[in-house]
Amino acid sequence: MSKKLDGIDVSPDVVMFNSVIDGLCKMGRYGEGMDLLKQMKLGQGCSPNNVTYNCLIDGFAKAGEIETSLKLFDQMNEEGVSPDGVTLNILVDGMCKHGRVGSALEFFSKMQDKGFKGNVVTYSALISAYCNVDNTEKAVELFNDMLRTGCAPDAIVYYSLINGLSQAGKLDDACAIKSKMQETGFHLDRLGYNIIISGLLKKNKSDKACELLKEMIGVGIQPDEITYNAIISQSSQSGDFSTAHQVMKSMSEKGLVPTVVTYGALIHGYCKADKFDEAMKIFKDLSSTSKVSPNTEIYNMLIGSLCKKEDIESAISLLDEMESKEVIPNVITYNAILRGLSERNRLDKAFEIMDKMAEQNCNPNYVTMEILTSWLPQVGETEKLKAFVKRYSCAV
Repeated sequence: MSKKLDGIDVSPDVVMFNSVIDGLCKMGRYGEGMDLLKQMKLGQGCSPNNVTYNCLIDGFAKAGEIETSLKLFDQMNEEGVSPDGVTLNILVDGMCKHGRVGSALEFFSKMQDKGFKGNVVTYSALISAYCNVDNTEKAVELFNDMLRTGCAPDAIVYYSLINGLSQAGKLDDACAIKSKMQETGFHLDRLGYNIIISGLLKKNKSDKACELLKEMIGVGIQPDEITYNAIISQSSQSGDFSTAHQVMKSMSEKGLVPTVVTYGALIHGYCKADKFDEAMKIFKDLSSTSKVSPNTEIYNMLIGSLCKKEDIESAISLLDEMESKEVIPNVITYNAILRGLSERNRLDKAFEIMDKMAEQNCNPNYVTMEILTSWLPQVGETEKLKAFVKRYSCAV
């Protein structure tokens, strides 16, 4: 198009340049996008506008090249091309997503001083980012600032804040934001209810969690596996197994199939309460009558409990069962077994377990090394320890 076609001058205009630059940036070909920007400036008869720069700034920001994006921002200002709200949001969002939350807020403040007002996209990026770094105080401050400036929060802002506050254990604040959300016409969905109910249960606020569960059902949202699992987990952890089994029964009656998480919560609760026979009963039911297969975490709970009960033979039997059922042991599994073997001074079996770890590329951690270094040298097996460590050093 830059040449004559049938004797007619056909030159690309700014819209065409912007379309191609945008496409190149979305494909990660930022260098070619920059080359086209130079062409525009060197006599193509059209000048770059804020759309041109926004496409380039967005491309570099998404790639994490924030410094290049900021240089382009400075360049557009120097050339008299005015940034707009899109430019602001691109840079704020890019900085937030690449761990530069403080820089994003500082940039936003500078833009506010120049007369720019953030919109819901700006605030959403900042609030989500501050919640993600556990700075809910700043997130709430930004939320209040948003309301003061007349910028109406959307569902994403509310959910980000509710989730952040719940994760931080600030359930009263999360419930207050939920009330504000409902006052403005937004309503929690199942995910939102699950987030707060789970948080309340973890804080042992079961009465409030039950109130919220009733509210959830009252507005026509049925609890799902996540809701039930949260209640079963907390009931089991607090030793209220009657409630846990009752909720599990209710779950099945409503056509929801208990998952490995459901069974794991009960088994973990029984192991914690030193009710190992009940834990094994759940495990046997899981293995025989349920279509759900026990996972590594469930085996680890049981193996750990058996080792604490000094029943190392049963723990080894469960380890063998894991292998026969193709459930892969991890370093936690092996550490429990090794600790149990060390207490019984079962060297031959320990060497076998150490070999299995290496064969399965299961890397030892500091707990493994603590067990072995406090045991093997004392029984004259320093060379075995060195060989074990060397095996992993060579692999690295």
